[in-house]
Amino acid sequence: MSEKRDSVEFRGRRKIYTDVDKVTRDNVIYVLRQSLIYHNQNKDDVTRLISFEKGNQPLMREKSVRKDIDIKSISNLAHQITEFWLGYFWGNHMAFVQKSDKHPKGSRPEDNDSAITLFNEMYDAEDMEMKDQLLAYYLEVTGTCCQLIDIKRDPQDGDAAFDLVTLDPRYSFVVYYSNAYERQAMGVSYSEFNNTKIYTCITEDAVYRIKDALKIVDGKEQDIFWHVERSGEANPFGMINIVEFERSTDRTGVFERQIDELNALNILESDLCNDVSQTTQANWWGNDIELDKDDDGKVKGPQAGQWILTKTNGNGKQPNIKGLVLNYDYTGVLANIQAKHDGILERTFTPKQTEQSGGSTTGATSLSSGWTATEAVACKQAQIIKSAYKRRNQLALIAIHKSPDVPQDSPLQRLKNSDIDVRPIRQKTFDMATKINSLATMVQNMVHPRIAMEAIDFFPNLAEAVEDSVPKMLKYQDALLASKKSGGSTEKKGDNDPNPDKKRNMQDSSDQIENSPLKDL
Repeated sequence: MSEKRDSVEFRGRRKIYTDVDKVTRDNVIYVLRQSLIYHNQNKDDVTRLISFEKGNQPLMREKSVRKDIDIKSISNLAHQITEFWLGYFWGNHMAFVQKSDKHPKGSRPEDNDSAITLFNEMYDAEDMEMKDQLLAYYLEVTGTCCQLIDIKRDPQDGDAAFDLVTLDPRYSFVVYYSNAYERQAMGVSYSEFNNTKIYTCITEDAVYRIKDALKIVDGKEQDIFWHVERSGEANPFGMINIVEFERSTDRTGVFERQIDELNALNILESDLCNDVSQTTQANWWGNDIELDKDDDGKVKGPQAGQWILTKTNGNGKQPNIKGLVLNYDYTGVLANIQAKHDGILERTFTPKQTEQSGGSTTGATSLSSGWTATEAVACKQAQIIKSAYKRRNQLALIAIHKSPDVPQDSPLQRLKNSDIDVRPIRQKTFDMATKINSLATMVQNMVHPRIAMEAIDFFPNLAEAVEDSVPKMLKYQDALLASKKSGGSTEKKGDNDPNPDKKRNMQDSSDQIENSPLKDL
């Protein structure tokens, strides 16, 4: 067992490796126990990161002056950053669409479109959106998370053929072979009940239940957990059905690199609150006055809102009392706090919510508040996460093909993982007219409707939009081609055209309705 990354606090979750050539019944306990050494270190970091995001952020300093005034202000910018990325990147679920038209020229992929739609309906029946939201939270906060795909044991009418479970990263992990390929060696999830830990260890060949990382449970201890009877059974998938997602190549959370800065921001805001409080609760100065005493004979100091009655002494001295007030300039402090706040947002690629865009066009909106950088980072993250979704889809298809509840003549039985493309949808409603006109222009110029609909990145459920709209668009393209072959034209030409701009290759929002090639369908 080895670790390929130095152990640095809050610098990404460690990837766990094993030095064995193959995990078998003879060495599975050894691999598990060695893996737990590194998993427990990850678990500690994950626990603290989740706690940090929820606002448990103790100040990294002890107040030494005026300890009676010690206000602790927690900005919790980590939560704002997390919520932004959950909404921006994960607000719409991942779209599973037909990858391309691989059929002979002139044929139509209606069958594949139908299969993709049915595939998406399976995920919908399994509440994928909710379970992926939990996945997204763990992924953005901690950097890694696992999901389990399993064949549904007793599916009811309308159920999916598989179970989809998002696993808590504190109680699940994946072990990899220590070689150049870094193939998965074993997936692990565990639970604890009555001080007993039961580990489910999944290899390509088998599923093992291991009690307290000490012995394999072979069905002789039925009182521990109901599922122990499955220990040692063959893995029906032929591959490890736990999928590990990574947010980034260094397996860090979205705000993890800025924890030191976040702590510094909390100190700045707390110190400002303390300064204000210390200014408003000033010390008092008195001259030639007598103050009341308490029952113990101690002089009672003045308090806010209290009346203090004084009189001129017989020797002519004038009594005087006032608060010692420090004239504090908060301008520089507030500017420092704002700069720290904005710097953290910038380094986490989170746009500022208060920034004014300067316009509603695509360019103005994208350039304002760092949206261009945000989108670039989101695209990079999507490429990393895509790999895990492809593996998950492969497992889902295996479960579908093995399920007796999916008819053999169903398009799902012919669907392959290579047919499915994973596309993130980040719906941007601004410049809607431009997007729709772009779609119309591409369809009119014989771009396949599926490709055109994917290109504009507009539809939340692309698979359904494709199935509902593509057949009509294809009929329109066929009619347009037939018209051109017969010598007809849909455009008026010549200097005598009373409206020469009526038919243009590129439309804008002013002529959307009039010139849309889809308006007569």
